[in-house]
Amino acid sequence: MSKSKPRILVVDDTPANLKILADLLRRDYLLSVATSGADALEIAFSEDRPDLVLLDIMMPEMDGYEVCRRLKADLRTQDVPIIFVTAMSEMDDETKGFALGAVDYITKPLRPPIVQARVAAHIELALARKTLATQHKVLHESLAVAADVQRSLLPKSLHSLPGLEVAGRMIPCDAVGGDYLDFLTGADFAERGFGVAVGDVMGHGPAAALLMTAARACLRMRAARPGGVAEVVSDINRHLVADLGDVERFMTFYLLAVQSDTVTWVSAGHEPALLLDPASGTFTDLEGDGPVLGIDPDLSFRAHHAPFRDPGHVLALCTDGVTEAWNPEGEQFGRERFKQSLLRHAQHDAGTILNGVIRDVLEFRGVAKQMDDLTLVILKRIS
Repeated sequence: MSKSKPRILVVDDTPANLKILADLLRRDYLLSVATSGADALEIAFSEDRPDLVLLDIMMPEMDGYEVCRRLKADLRTQDVPIIFVTAMSEMDDETKGFALGAVDYITKPLRPPIVQARVAAHIELALARKTLATQHKVLHESLAVAADVQRSLLPKSLHSLPGLEVAGRMIPCDAVGGDYLDFLTGADFAERGFGVAVGDVMGHGPAAALLMTAARACLRMRAARPGGVAEVVSDINRHLVADLGDVERFMTFYLLAVQSDTVTWVSAGHEPALLLDPASGTFTDLEGDGPVLGIDPDLSFRAHHAPFRDPGHVLALCTDGVTEAWNPEGEQFGRERFKQSLLRHAQHDAGTILNGVIRDVLEFRGVAKQMDDLTLVILKRIS
């Protein structure tokens, strides 16, 4: 059963002081009383744990400082606010009490309005902290569930075209991310070849993750029907605008369709994929000209095409969590470092290339905080 009133533990070895405090507080609070440090600890660690402690300092055997030290050292009571009630008013005394974890001092002789005001203020703060802690726990648990759901939506097995290696990874900067990664084959992509979808929602966190999930649903619904990849992206955009309404969110998006000897793509405001010929060390930017998704329902998009047939050629697609990773010196990883990283690892299989590039990004970032979700896809022709 929850307590109807906050409970205060009053600790003082002088009965007269206990009576004064009890008379002041019993109307608004449940009271527990202790006349020694040992009794105070026993009560504080019991089921009737207090919401606040009023603690005398000068007591025989165990003084208030030691009681405070033990309460703050115990996980059960470390968050309980402690107010020292004492005739000791020197600055050194107050400094020592605050260093031990006390939240306030009330000096004797007691003045009722001061006692009532400070007790009420600290009780309110303590209850607010408890409420925030509970809400934080619920939010943390909810985000953990959301993260599990998001991970379950990521591609699990890759059935790509013969002669094509595929690797992909998404690393959110929060519990859940706003990047989108999906692979499409067979009926899921209406026999267009092997499909790769990468998106980047404005911002990150739960709101971005919800939009990412909506985008995935739109793509999965539309990709299984006939039509070119430009039509697919146009329809996704129209659905997203309808779903978002007045929500000021948008996403960049890149959709690839890999056939036996070519790649077809549509870019909606996304940075270009890179096509690498390791033998010559040359890169081709697979640029697009479409605007971002989620703004205008009447936009149309155009598909682009390029050869992608030669063994050893590598196609890399990322979100700006790769190229805009910051190091402690305030530098960005950038596309040039991205290209050099790809070239350095290009002789390996797709999975090893992906791991190598991500390792390069993380080593470059060092101790700097990850500021954005990071997604990378590597496609490599092996025959």
